[in-house]
Amino acid sequence: MRAASTDRSLQNTLDLALERMRQKGYEVKSKVTLGVEPNLAIMGYARKEGEVHKILISEWALDSEMLGGLVLHELSHVYFAERDAFSHDSKTLEDVLEELKEKDGLRIKETELLIDAFNHLQNVLVDDIVFSVMEGRELEMTKRFFAEWVSDRPSGDPVTDAGLLSRNAFAVASLKRRSLFEKDSEMFYRNQALVSALGPQAEEEFEWMERFLEEAKPDWGRQQFRDALEAYFDRIISNMRSSSKLDDLR
Repeated sequence: MRAASTDRSLQNTLDLALERMRQKGYEVKSKVTLGVEPNLAIMGYARKEGEVHKILISEWALDSEMLGGLVLHELSHVYFAERDAFSHDSKTLEDVLEELKEKDGLRIKETELLIDAFNHLQNVLVDDIVFSVMEGRELEMTKRFFAEWVSDRPSGDPVTDAGLLSRNAFAVASLKRRSLFEKDSEMFYRNQALVSALGPQAEEEFEWMERFLEEAKPDWGRQQFRDALEAYFDRIISNMRSSSKLDDLR
């Protein structure tokens, strides 16, 4: 059984994050709870049950220095959902994926990768709020966090490698979007190693995805968001179905 002190600490963490967002002009009006899911493999996630948004974190994340940032991130998703942002309309994703399945015959692994890519797009948008709330030491921790996302070696499987390329693009775009990316950093060189290993076309593909995520707009209208999502997915599908060296793209 979890100690009462842990529950109080979680409530304090949630209350502080809500207040920090409110002070920056991002007031979350829904009821939100913060709890622990002991066997959770990932750091945490949010889900809606009725009118309540539940943020669940793994037990091992309780002592993480990134806990506050995680809670801010999940609350930012709630903020977007409250305002019916098109980036948080699951039907748009479902419709686009259904059309692509009919047109391109997506395999399960390809679909999973596209959902991951969609999450990158959602996350880069909501993190505009997170980065506006965080300060000093938190920003440095977040830079290290995104640096750990960057892969430097391809797998040899074109679908997996397309996922690595889009993941790297998300990590780099997350920092470039807030003018925090350092060109001579280890993160930069790790990404360059992956791009170089994937072949000459990989640089163009990486730059397209990175720029797309860096410039994505939270206020896109419904059709604008859908058009952008379709273009993004089409590019990733091309990457997934290329050779492992990405030599046959376009």
